[in-house]
Amino acid sequence: MAKLHDIEVDDYLRDCVRIEPLALEQEYVRLPADFAYWGERYSVAMRTYLQLEEDTKRTTARLWMETREKLTAAGKKPTEAMIDAAMRQEEEHQKAHAALVGAEAEKERLRVVMEAIRTKREMLVSLGATIRQEKEHDPVIRERVRARQTAENLEG
Repeated sequence: MAKLHDIEVDDYLRDCVRIEPLALEQEYVRLPADFAYWGERYSVAMRTYLQLEEDTKRTTARLWMETREKLTAAGKKPTEAMIDAAMRQEEEHQKAHAALVGAEAEKERLRVVMEAIRTKREMLVSLGATIRQEKEHDPVIRERVRARQTAENLEG
């Protein structure tokens, strides 16, 4: 497993997307930092993916031309399918494509993490609204709110 400053990344990820029901205030406070951290990681993964995608396109175009020239120089009259098949056998093309696939997988993994954190945010908002609604029906809390509002009205 990957480590982040001596913390297992997978353990940290689980902590980021899990809601601790007995520590809701800490969850509300923690959420923006988690969102920023994983958002930055997603941004880096997206940038890497886009750069590798462009590099792969350039590599493919160059190898296609080189392969066509090699086949033509060998006295063959290559079709596009022949050029494409031969080019795909080139180690450089395979490495570029493998790097792109890896970057796409990482980008997708982090997109799912971001979605999980967004879901957590929505759940916390919903849970907070439910708790506020429950507190409105608590006579002790209702009396405190009424007393505070009365005091504010007398001061104002």
